[in-house]
Amino acid sequence: MAKTKTLNKRRQSIRSIRKITRTMELISTACYRGAMDRAMSAMAYTDRLTNMVRNLAGSGAEVSHPLLVEHPETKTVQLLVLSSNRGL
Repeated sequence: MAKTKTLNKRRQSIRSIRKITRTMELISTACYRGAMDRAMSAMAYTDRLTNMVRNLAGSGAEVSHPLLVEHPETKTVQLLVLSSNRGL
């Protein structure tokens, strides 16, 4: 009698674990799909930006800007971050 109770309890816990695992799979699939959608929406922006930089680099035009001049001693570095996130 105790053996059947133990088996039934074990089956129930396996069902619960299976439900939890399935839910976790659904959540991770939704997160992955959202990340892929964001990456694909940024793809056009990235391609356009890449083409623009490529055209500027290949044009051979002299660009004189204070930010593009090399300095003899560099103590700090600043980064320009370009992003497709409109919330920044």
